[in-house]
Amino acid sequence: MAIKKVNTLSEYNAQAPSVGESDVTLISQERAVKYDGVNVRTDMPQIGDAVYHDGNEVLFIKGNTLKNSLLDSLLLTKVGFVCGLFGDYALICDKNSASKKYLDVCQYSITAINSTSLVIKLRMSPNYDVDTTVNVTLTSAAINATSADEISAAVAAKATEVGDTKAWWAYLANDNDEKVTSGGTKIIIQCDTCVDYRFTNVSATGCTIAHTTWGDLPAKSNYLKVNGKTTSYRGLMNIARGAAYWATNSTRVLSANVAVHGEASDTDPMKKSDFLTSAYAAELKAYYGTYEKYLAGEFGILAPQQQGAFSLLSGKEMTMKYALKTAPTKAGSTKYKFPHLYYCYNRSYGVDGLNFGDWFSPGVAEGVQMMDDKTIALVNPTATKMGISTISNSTGRWFAQRYDAKYAWNFSGGYGYLYDNNVCYALLSQAVALYKIKH
Repeated sequence: MAIKKVNTLSEYNAQAPSVGESDVTLISQERAVKYDGVNVRTDMPQIGDAVYHDGNEVLFIKGNTLKNSLLDSLLLTKVGFVCGLFGDYALICDKNSASKKYLDVCQYSITAINSTSLVIKLRMSPNYDVDTTVNVTLTSAAINATSADEISAAVAAKATEVGDTKAWWAYLANDNDEKVTSGGTKIIIQCDTCVDYRFTNVSATGCTIAHTTWGDLPAKSNYLKVNGKTTSYRGLMNIARGAAYWATNSTRVLSANVAVHGEASDTDPMKKSDFLTSAYAAELKAYYGTYEKYLAGEFGILAPQQQGAFSLLSGKEMTMKYALKTAPTKAGSTKYKFPHLYYCYNRSYGVDGLNFGDWFSPGVAEGVQMMDDKTIALVNPTATKMGISTISNSTGRWFAQRYDAKYAWNFSGGYGYLYDNNVCYALLSQAVALYKIKH
């Protein structure tokens, strides 16, 4: 029985099979094979291809040929889909929606005490939507072990009072957040059993308190535009959706005294009607030609290393750096300090090339590829065929990198741009992995 060899998939489909020919067909140009007579397997994955495994290795299936029921009958397991390419690596988005986790870290840090009477507002169960007020009376207005013990007792008592069964407590810590018995620089309030819960903004009187967070915080002042000027605007990640939004919305009104090109004060896009008709936009219109090119040119994404906002670790580097950091528990053991990062890091499909530590929380660098218009157009049909969650370009999507202690970078699906938002909101970051492409 002969194996038919053709150069392209279209060439194969154009030929009628002869009697005695095998259904196994090598397509040399695409380095792909008919996996089951319908689905095309490839060793050179592209954005939008489906990812499965057979218990031993990862399999890439061309998204435009995908017939999910046939692969299910072969007992293949869904992994996800390719949502980006980084050199020799394919960026895979986990199909399991359970890998979507909130970004908070379950800790607050008190860094200064200026009164012996503290009022701390936390969010405890069973009602996480309201502040729970904790009153604390201290022996002295100092960061020390005695104050930590007194705060710990008050927080634990309040949790019991409101019916929160989680282990709330506080401890004295040094600059590295390690528990100490003396010489501490902060007091950490912690919920030990918090794995998938949104903390909110904490507030207090009598002390200075804030979220604890990982350390790769980016600069957050000005960012370069394409024309070399600076702006506080984060830039468009989704040009089509951004164009649709700014076509009818504007944060400023054009007038004779408004600089509209090449100036640091030009921080937000104008709406499309102003671009097309306003005499004040004539320079921009002549320079760019189309509204979409104006949006991309004035406010589009630059290479991450060119922008102070993105001079930070990749999502994989960040996750590997922080995922295994631990914090003490009230019972005397340890917990992972950043549950979201650890959860992604600890995922595994138990197959060659996708083991523990290969999954991570996407950062801005990966997010730029994931939320590109062309990516979304390719991956969502594949995800639909697989029966798994699609990537939405109409809702917000987190990237697991902080803007500061309370905010993280987020993709605004409604507007198509990158911005920062409070981690207490119900927006999630889903695990992804980089897989070395075979050559």
